[in-house]
Amino acid sequence: MKRFVIILGLLLLSIPLQTKAILCSNEKKAQYQTLASNIKTSYTYTEANGTITFQVILSNIPEGFIIKDIKNGRTYSYQGNELVISNLQANTSYRFDIYTSDILCDDDTLYSHYVNLPPYNPYYQDAVCIGMESHALCQKWTQMTLSYEEFKQKVENSKITEEKPVPETPKEEVKGIYDYVLEFYLNYYYIILPIFIIGGIVIIYRYNKKNDLF
Repeated sequence: MKRFVIILGLLLLSIPLQTKAILCSNEKKAQYQTLASNIKTSYTYTEANGTITFQVILSNIPEGFIIKDIKNGRTYSYQGNELVISNLQANTSYRFDIYTSDILCDDDTLYSHYVNLPPYNPYYQDAVCIGMESHALCQKWTQMTLSYEEFKQKVENSKITEEKPVPETPKEEVKGIYDYVLEFYLNYYYIILPIFIIGGIVIIYRYNKKNDLF
């Protein structure tokens, strides 16, 4: 008898769950999943005194939907088609699970939206970055793990390196055959020129003598 009561009790407990599974049809669940996937996510930020906080905006929320911030363990019931979640941290990933308040289909996560907030560099506007705005350590969305003194020293060292003149490498001159001929002539013109003059005189003399014979 005791065993029968236990089995009966388990059956009674399972009836609501089975009924839910039957009433929340696959077609209805698919519709809810489509609506949940169409929710849009974006973020803005507020910056002041070297600190930053982010706000995630979820929009196009269907009526009757529930949003759970998994990282912070907070649940937001439907309060309009847009939800703003504030005071979120830089360089952090957040997951927002979407549910429906329909009691027949409220057991399963319909869709999960992920938002990855970028890292923030609190030193990017420091005076040491003037003229070094393209340096990695002077970028706004750079992850900064250095202390201020370490950051300052690294940027200053980079500035000194950039300002130091780079010695020019002498270009090797490539010479052609005419360059070598001209160079040879200039080096030995006092020998070559008289030869050309004497040779020219001899040729002219022979030419004139040959003409005289006729």
